Amino acid sequence: MAILGDIGQPVYHVGDEAMVHAAVEQLNRRGINSIVLLTRDPVQTHAHFGSALDAAPTLVFPWPPVDRERYLGEIKAVFAGDTRALPPHDQVFGVIETLRRVDALFIAGGGNMNSHYGWLLYERAAMAHLAAGLGKRVVIGGQTLGPELSATDRGTLTELLNHGALVGLREDYSLRLARDLLPAHARLRAVLDDASELPDPVPPIEPSTEPKIAATFSTPPDHFPRQAAAEGYARLLDAVAARLDASLCFLPHMSTVGKGDGDEAFHAQIAERLSSKAELNPIRPALTTAALTRQATVVVTSRYHPVVFACAGGLPVIAVAPDEYGQVRLTGALQRFGRQQPVPSLAELLAADHDLAATLRPLAEPCAEPSQAILAAQSKWWDDVAAALRTGRGRRWRGWPWRRR
Repeated sequence: MAILGDIGQPVYHVGDEAMVHAAVEQLNRRGINSIVLLTRDPVQTHAHFGSALDAAPTLVFPWPPVDRERYLGEIKAVFAGDTRALPPHDQVFGVIETLRRVDALFIAGGGNMNSHYGWLLYERAAMAHLAAGLGKRVVIGGQTLGPELSATDRGTLTELLNHGALVGLREDYSLRLARDLLPAHARLRAVLDDASELPDPVPPIEPSTEPKIAATFSTPPDHFPRQAAAEGYARLLDAVAARLDASLCFLPHMSTVGKGDGDEAFHAQIAERLSSKAELNPIRPALTTAALTRQATVVVTSRYHPVVFACAGGLPVIAVAPDEYGQVRLTGALQRFGRQQPVPSLAELLAADHDLAATLRPLAEPCAEPSQAILAAQSKWWDDVAAALRTGRGRRWRGWPWRRR
């Protein structure tokens, strides 16, 4: 079978790579061992996932909306029999041959089914269209849908989800949207993020000898000055460090290896404004980053997957949402683990009247690992994923086992 994830990118993204690591691990446990990873860079993917797995190129879509819409139409025309719609050297012909030799397609979880990341939405729509047209089973892992969706992209998303024999939605917001788009779809499921359970890295990390605060921040949206955002995050981190008497450990999630860009560059800007002791780290492989995060005393972040790693490990987490997209995902991740805590926005954090004591409140609340009911529900999800990949059918769902405080 094939797994499609946003992997092999020049800018390494811990969360996207972690979700594919999780999918491989969970499917291996359930007897699915012959796997092809669809990737931007097969060489890089082999380096991170090992040579035992096959890797093949995925489709790469153009970024401009008009171009990606046109290319999806051309791919559909080719598949319908008009081979003149695209030149014979186009990438789609190689991808079709890759899909011919697998039994099923699993689209790993993610947050790219929206207009902001439209080229990735259209890649997934095309791959699902091709796989379904070839008679292959399609299953879709835990997704965030929207919130930014043009009318055209909304239609493309609807068609994509309709191909899924089973579809996982990792927030209530996304589940509601999926039900609005496809009210008759019987296989829409509330799930945790795919990377909620991960294998340990090889080699293992060294045990920590002192309390540390894992800190991960994305560069702010364009309408926020970077300097102001860096100062706001530094004030928050200093307050957490003073409360816990712990040092800070910056763990980037999105950077080009060896370039010092992305999270690495923004972390350096924040560190310049700190009065607390801090350790700046380069981007590391997904499993290593997840293990380092779980080893912390508390996690402070504006990114999604540090929240997932913290909740899965039973750690306190303070999350700040940089925008509406972040608000949907961060709030949704906390709620899926049964945590009912507010997520301040970056605008609120930077406001002169910001209530810092309220933001720090999660540090004083009891924190536990996920309940057995939540873990059992997620295990059943993966059982059903494996069954659907084998048979094209998923079992009916009775709802998500919320843990209320």
